[in-house]
Amino acid sequence: MKLRPATLPLVVATLAGGLMLTACGGSSSTDGASAGGSTSASASTDATGGAAGSTDSPSDAASTGSSASGSSSDSGSSSNASGTNASSGKKAAGSSTGGSAPQAAAGSGTAACRTADLSFSYGPGSGAQSVGSPGGVIIKMTNKGSASCSMTGYPGVNLVSSSVSWPLSRQTSVAPHRVTVKPGGSTSFTITYMPFTKGSGEQVDVTTLVITPPNETHSTRMVWDFQPVLRQDGATHPATYVGPVGGQ
Repeated sequence: MKLRPATLPLVVATLAGGLMLTACGGSSSTDGASAGGSTSASASTDATGGAAGSTDSPSDAASTGSSASGSSSDSGSSSNASGTNASSGKKAAGSSTGGSAPQAAAGSGTAACRTADLSFSYGPGSGAQSVGSPGGVIIKMTNKGSASCSMTGYPGVNLVSSSVSWPLSRQTSVAPHRVTVKPGGSTSFTITYMPFTKGSGEQVDVTTLVITPPNETHSTRMVWDFQPVLRQDGATHPATYVGPVGGQ
């Protein structure tokens, strides 16, 4: 069909408008894609950020886990705590009597006796009375403090020579009981020992007694004034041992 010269500009304008619309549509679709790509990239970055967070997360989880396990350990810790309380109870008793403020003995308002408030001496009749027979050494403890104090249990006793420090076993046939000592008053415990005789074994030339009262951490020393002792520190039932405070 032949176009008239008058209509030619109109056709050209129409075609140009169509082309512009197409170009806009394409651009819009590109923008959409680009926006979609950008959203996707941003999501992907967030996801990566999340992954990095999740890389930290195990560590957080681990730390949380550790805290959780700490808190489940807290329940374990609570069992430990009771174990610890128990042991700290012992320590408290030891440290309280060892120089800090003494704590009251269980079941009484009386403080535990401290080494610093006690004087130590040998009781009458101490030592073996015949060759080859066990001897008893009585250790008398006098309260030189201004208030009553109490003790329950066994003192720690070491027999010391130039080559040996021998911690004595306890006499389990006598049950310990709480003993209260008034100012100026005394109580005692007994060390039973087997004197050395020729051919009986190894001789220990004891020079010093190291004594730690029950529930105390501070010790005192006394010169050993008796016969050499038969060494039995590796024996299951040694003939040398210490009895409880207040025991006969």
